[in-house]
Parts: sequence; structure tokens; C-alpha cells
Amino acid sequence: MQSSGKQTYADGWALALGAEWGSMEFAKRHAEVVNLMVATIEQLNALPERARERTLRYINAWWNSIVQPQVNWGDTGRPAHGIIKQDMLDHLEAAADIIAGSLVGSTAAPRGVNFDAIADQCREWLDLLQSMEESEISGPVRDGLISQIEHLIWLVENVDLFGGARVASEASRIIGTLAQASATMENANPETVSRWKKGWLALIAVCVAFNGGVAVVQESIDSGTAIVKEITGVVNDLQGGE
Repeated sequence: MQSSGKQTYADGWALALGAEWGSMEFAKRHAEVVNLMVATIEQLNALPERARERTLRYINAWWNSIVQPQVNWGDTGRPAHGIIKQDMLDHLEAAADIIAGSLVGSTAAPRGVNFDAIADQCREWLDLLQSMEESEISGPVRDGLISQIEHLIWLVENVDLFGGARVASEASRIIGTLAQASATMENANPETVSRWKKGWLALIAVCVAFNGGVAVVQESIDSGTAIVKEITGVVNDLQGGE
């Protein structure tokens, strides 16, 4: 935005986000920038003490540059290049380098680039969820999962804008949500249950591979199998050992 030449904050953000100011898509994309800010705070808090203390002091300046709570975004007297000073951008880039070096292989700094594999798994999940009856899974639970998975596909499609860390983080959240939802599927037919478990393992595999590298696909599948067994045991205990 600093070099955009735009005469207002609103126009600068619209150009940076590739969405029309005031549109729903603009709101969605700017909300993702806020999500990135939240994730950055969490990641900085995970750093060693010296790096953590050195970087957290800039949080307020970065947040102000995103939200600008005390100014009119349409004010022509506030050109886009004034949103944030270059030194604050330099500190933000340095913080990103520290996160990438310290948290490599985690959702904060994934090593993979195969976004298509994640999107393919998402589309398979959408096919499964949309085919399930109300008797197999609660409608609100199903619709919530569909919304989350569609959002993950959207993040993959916009990875150049929001980065791979948001993809990895959202994929991990969906894995947990799917695990919780599986505990409610008391009346699902065996074929659906089988597809659900296979799909869950496949999603775990592709996400772990995305974070840690292709070589860990089989290990992630084996780990996922163990997790499924543990979850199944817990669910059975909750249901009285059935």
C-alpha cells in the first residue's frame, strides 16, 4: 500500500486486498488480515524469551496499521502510504523471519507447497457431507463443517495473499472439528462411517505432509490410525461400552 499511490486508506486497502471497498469480499479479506494478526501474536508468544520480548513490543503499532481505529479511511488527506512507517514494516518482516526459523514444520511455518492436495481432500469431504442424511449427522453440524471446509478451499485459492500458514492452521482446526463431529454419528450407516474414517486419515496425512514434508506421509497415516482408535475407545466409553 505504501507504493500504491492511492489517496485514501480505503483505496489502498482495496488495491492490496484485490476487492472493492465496502463489498462483502473486502470485509472477508480484511478479516483474514486480522486473523493473521491474531496468529502472529500467538506465534510470537511461542518464541524463546528474548525474541518474544523484542518482537511483542511492536504489536500495537501493527494492529493500528490494520484497523486504524481513530481515522477516517475515506479521508483524502490520509494517503495510503501513511498507514504504516517503513521501520514498522521492517520489524514485522524480521518477526516473520524469526517465526519461520524457530517454528519451522509447524502450522506457523509449514514446509509444504502442495496446496492442491489439501483442496482435493476438501472437495472429497464436501461430497461426503453433502450426501449425508439428517439421520446420520445433525444438519447444523454438517452445515458448519461444510462452511469451514469451503473457507479452507477459499484460503487455498488465495494463498498468495494470506500465506500457507493460514491454510495449515485452518486445516488443523477442521481436523479437530471432524473428530468432534464423528462422536455424534450414532446412526450413520457403516459405509458412511468407513468413508468418514478414511477421509479423516487422508486429511491428516496430507496436512502433516504439508507441515513437515512429503517423507512423513506414511508416518502421519499410522499416527492417524492410532488417533482414530483412541477416539473410538473414548466414544464407546461415553456410550456405555457399545
